[in-house]
Amino acid sequence: MLVVTGEEMQILEQETLKMLGFSSLILMENAGSRIVEFIKNKFGVLKDKKIHILVGPGNNGGDGLVVARQLLTHDAKPKVYLLGKTSQLTEENKTNLEYAKKLNIDLVQVDYGQISKLRFSLSMADIIIDCMLGTGFSGQLSAELSSVVQVIKKIAVPIIAVDVPTGVDAASGQVLGDAIRADFTINLGAYKLGCLLYPGRDYAGENVVVDLGLPLNEKGKPERYLLNEDILGHLPPRVPWGHKGTFGSLFVISGSRHYAGAALLCGQAALRSGAGTVTLAVPQGIYDRFAPSELILAPLPETELGSFSKDGYQQIHDLMHDKDILIIGPGLSNEEETLKLVQKLLKDWEKPVVIDASALEALTDEFLENIPKSRLKKWILTPHPGEMARLIDSSATEINNNRIESAVKFAEQWGLILVLKGAPTIITNGKRTYINSTGSHGMATAGTGDVLAGLIGGLLGQGAEPLYAATMGVYAHGAASDLLGKQKQRTLIAGDCLSKLSEILS
Repeated sequence: MLVVTGEEMQILEQETLKMLGFSSLILMENAGSRIVEFIKNKFGVLKDKKIHILVGPGNNGGDGLVVARQLLTHDAKPKVYLLGKTSQLTEENKTNLEYAKKLNIDLVQVDYGQISKLRFSLSMADIIIDCMLGTGFSGQLSAELSSVVQVIKKIAVPIIAVDVPTGVDAASGQVLGDAIRADFTINLGAYKLGCLLYPGRDYAGENVVVDLGLPLNEKGKPERYLLNEDILGHLPPRVPWGHKGTFGSLFVISGSRHYAGAALLCGQAALRSGAGTVTLAVPQGIYDRFAPSELILAPLPETELGSFSKDGYQQIHDLMHDKDILIIGPGLSNEEETLKLVQKLLKDWEKPVVIDASALEALTDEFLENIPKSRLKKWILTPHPGEMARLIDSSATEINNNRIESAVKFAEQWGLILVLKGAPTIITNGKRTYINSTGSHGMATAGTGDVLAGLIGGLLGQGAEPLYAATMGVYAHGAASDLLGKQKQRTLIAGDCLSKLSEILS
C-alpha cells in the first residue's frame, strides 16, 4: 500500500486531475462518499445518529462538508462546527458550504471565547469527525485550536480523523503540543506517512485507507509502501523434490562469552525460516553450552575475552567457501581483534550477507569504499537506532526523529539494503522503501534482533531477492509476535516468536 506525505499527495491529485481534466470537487465528492461508507460499515445503521463534524477552512474541511451532506441520505443528523474565518476558505470549501446552507444542515460558527458551549454541544454527539486541518499542517496548534482539542479529549465518543488527526504532522508524525487522539483515521487515497511514524501513529488509532475513485497518476508517486501480508507472495517456492541442499546452506558467525544465547536464537530462526542447513560458528569457550540440535556447530579459536580470534581466520575461511549465505554479528563483541577479523572475512565474501549487531562497527566509511558496488547490493544491514547513529556519526534521538530520511540516505549512498529496526522498522534499498505494519512493544526485549537476522538469512538462502528477504523477514517477525496476542506482549521473550513462524510462513 502506497505511503505519501501531504505534499506528495497534493502533487498526485493535481497530476491526476490535470490528466483527466476533472475538477477537484470530484475528488472531494468521492472522498466524502468513501468516508460515509466507512462510517456505515463500522457503526451500522446511521438513521438518527448524531454525527458532529469539525470543519476547518481548507480542503480537509471541504471533505467534512461533503460528508455532512451525504449523511443526510442515510437519515443521520449531521451537525457542522465551522472553525476559522469565511475569508480563509478555499474555493472548494466555499462551494460545499453553500450546498450545506441550501440543504439547511445545522451549521455553527465556533466562538473560541465561549468554549464551554462547544463542550456541551459536542457532548451530545454519537460520533465526532475531525476535519479541522488535514495534511498541510506542521508545527504547533494555535491557542484557539488547542482549546478545541482539549474539549474533545474530555468527550467519550468515537472520534474519526480525516487524513490525519489535527495536531499531527502528516510528513513526520511529530506532535509538538496538543493533538486529536482518534479512534480511526481515514487516509484518503494513500496512507499518510505521519500516521505511520510515532508518535503520530499512536494518535491515529486504527489506520484505514480508502480510494478516491480515480487512479492516481504515476508522475510524482514515491516508491514508499506499508508492508502487509501481500509481501509473503514473494516467498520462494518449495519444490517437491527438493533436499537440504536445495534450500540454502547458511554460515552464521555469532556469539561470545556473554552472548551465547544470541548465536542460538539466530541459528534456530534460520532453520525455522526453512533453510536447508545452518552451520553455527562460535568461540570455542561457549561450544559446550549448546545442546545437541539440528544446528551444525563449529568451535573456533577465541581471544582472552571470549570472542572470535584472528587465529581462526583460515578455519573460518575454509568453512565458508561452500556456503550460500553468511550471517555475521549477533552476539559478537566489539573487541578490536574481532572487528578486524570481520573486515577481513567480509572482504573475502562475494555472496549475500546479513550484517548485524557488533559486526556493524566494522563498517567504517573507509572500509565500505573498498567494497565493489556489485557486492554491496547483496548486503543487508540490520542496525537498531543506536547502531545506526554510530554508522553515520549521529545520535539515536536524531535517527528516531528522521527514520525514513536516515535509512534511505545511507542505503542510497552505499547501494545496499538497510533494515532500521524500531517502531516502525524501515526497510530500504535507497530507491524503494517499506514501513512495517506488524509487531509491538513486546519485541523490545533482548534477542529479538538475533531472531530477525537469522530469519532474513534463511529466506535469502532459499532464493529470495535480498530486498524481499529483508521485507518478508521483518513482516513475519512482527506478525509472529502479534499472533501471541496483546495480553502476552509484556511477557514475550525472543524465543517465543520462533514457535509462531510456521503459522506465518506456511
